[in-house]
Amino acid sequence: MTCFLIDDDQIFQFITDSTLKRINPNISIEKYYDGEQGINSIKERLDTPETLPDIVMLDINMPFMNGWDFLKEYHMINHKIQKNIHIYMLTSSDDPDDIEKAKKISELSGYLIKPVTEVELEVLIRGFPSMEWYQPK
Repeated sequence: MTCFLIDDDQIFQFITDSTLKRINPNISIEKYYDGEQGINSIKERLDTPETLPDIVMLDINMPFMNGWDFLKEYHMINHKIQKNIHIYMLTSSDDPDDIEKAKKISELSGYLIKPVTEVELEVLIRGFPSMEWYQPK
């Protein structure tokens, strides 16, 4: 299983990486600090779907390309992707407008407010469920 962690917060990346590896020691985690790096990595792998991530954990607010811009780019290439990728927004934004905007994006599997718990991360990587749209905690 491969997970792309796209977030500019190095502390969040470190904690999430450690937690995911504790849940599943065999998980492969690739970290990107902005949406542009993450979407470029997906584009580079279109011809080798087995190298694409199973899960993308995406922040909203990042430099260069934010999470919304990532999703716009992803939407434009989605028809070329030969793998079912589950994308979850993991963000500190509890803005109701962001949550409503996210609900309208068909490529998103869920929206979680940071801090994300170990239980929530375990649910994400154990079965790729279509998670409920989380409201602020």
